[in-house]
Amino acid sequence: MTVGNDWDWRIYCGNKSCDFSVELKFSELRNYFDSKFNKKIYETNKEYDINIFSELYDDIMCGNCEEFPLIIIDNHHQLILDPKNIIPCEECEKPILLTRLKIAKGTKVCTPCARKNEKNEVERIKIFNDEVMPPSPPVPNNMKICERCGANSTTRYTISTGNWFVACSTFPKCWWKKQMPQIANVKGANISFDLKDSANNLLYAAKEAVKVNNLQILKDIYEEMIYRQENRIVRGKSKNRRLDEYANAVLGYIKSLDDE
Repeated sequence: MTVGNDWDWRIYCGNKSCDFSVELKFSELRNYFDSKFNKKIYETNKEYDINIFSELYDDIMCGNCEEFPLIIIDNHHQLILDPKNIIPCEECEKPILLTRLKIAKGTKVCTPCARKNEKNEVERIKIFNDEVMPPSPPVPNNMKICERCGANSTTRYTISTGNWFVACSTFPKCWWKKQMPQIANVKGANISFDLKDSANNLLYAAKEAVKVNNLQILKDIYEEMIYRQENRIVRGKSKNRRLDEYANAVLGYIKSLDDE
């Protein structure tokens, strides 16, 4: 199966500034995906094969820069799935692999659905069970409609990062997505803010938190600013001087309350 490479599939980030990549052999699929999602993907002992990339495609996100979706090629350097031209299965709505589309031209059904016996209730994917996935937060009122195609939006969960995001309900026909707001309340100051808001607004919230001695909010804001700094570095961007200044200011607020 291998042609000039010692791997069968390569997963990598489409962001040119990110160097994330994983090279996998057929024998490594089970260990890789089970450890990544911290759970057995299938309830039975079914062997993992190339179809696992279709099953989990909308849940695989870059751990460095959170790019979505990732690009997957085989050892011939041919795409397994084309992010810009996804054809969903009519039965399960999972992306149909390009390898099947080339062989069964015009097909509208993925391989597992075509086989039927591989798609049943016993072998459902565990990562969508309530025992694995936490309850979904509500879609914010201003994000209920997809900004790209106008369809209804829905929430999706990325187990590898533990983050919720809002996405188009027609996926994989439409790939629109947006980060879920993280609303925090500054007790005592009677204000709320989004932890994913602009650095200016985060600094304002930090100043209000100092007035009411809310140390936890200050720490949350500081961690968010540090995350943004680190994310810029990972993506190959230059430092944001203003963000550095704001993070240092919030750290000063934290120290001032710690010293009291």
